[in-house]
Amino acid sequence: MESTRGSWRCSYSACRKEVSIRRSSFFGKSRLPLRKILLIAYLWLNRVPQTSAVMMTGCSSGTITDYYGHLRQLAADSLDEVDCKVGGPGIIVEVDESKFGKRKYNRGHRVEGVWVVGGVERTPEKKVFACKVEKRDAETLRDVISRFVLPGSIIYSDMWRGYDGLEEALGLMHRTVNHSVEFVSSDGVHTNTVEATWCGMKVLIPKRNRTKQIDEHLWEYIWRKLNREDLWSGFLKALSEVSYQ
Repeated sequence: MESTRGSWRCSYSACRKEVSIRRSSFFGKSRLPLRKILLIAYLWLNRVPQTSAVMMTGCSSGTITDYYGHLRQLAADSLDEVDCKVGGPGIIVEVDESKFGKRKYNRGHRVEGVWVVGGVERTPEKKVFACKVEKRDAETLRDVISRFVLPGSIIYSDMWRGYDGLEEALGLMHRTVNHSVEFVSSDGVHTNTVEATWCGMKVLIPKRNRTKQIDEHLWEYIWRKLNREDLWSGFLKALSEVSYQ
């Protein structure tokens, strides 16, 4: 194959078939110039608000909204099963649940939103997982932990009854802290790291997106965490690995 302006062409003289360089790529069905799409991607990577992106690119608000959504999906699609698993032999994983919601008319108790179960491993990488759930019962929590926490991990959690019997059910060491009494137990058990992670997630995810469609925003957070040293290289890697029909 040889590259021509905007396309690939077969160099075999009897063929000379030509296809667009956008084919089966993130850019495939777009009519925007590639340089403008890359500019939108750069703004998204740097968390530039959509209203600012509209002014900086000259695109409509609908176009920016669509592309921010496409980029979020690209990040999610580039993650594999290993990226979403945490812990390992002897590694402490703090596990907790949090309500991602909003107050009706910005006052009173929270009445809208979804529950998310998540965990953070106590390593320099601080890998995370986060999963939307319908319930916080024992069966749901065990299912989530078995999917995302590697064997041999040590689970730290609060004393929510959904964690009862976790050690026997999954064969993972489980230690707890009683938050009605203390934030850090006498033997050093706490969930401060995962609770701080919730704050970071909620800064990233606007209240209007804390609905049943929250999944892509959670994957985006995990992707950004994994690629925090060089988001642009992570974006280029995702472009090269994810194909489109």
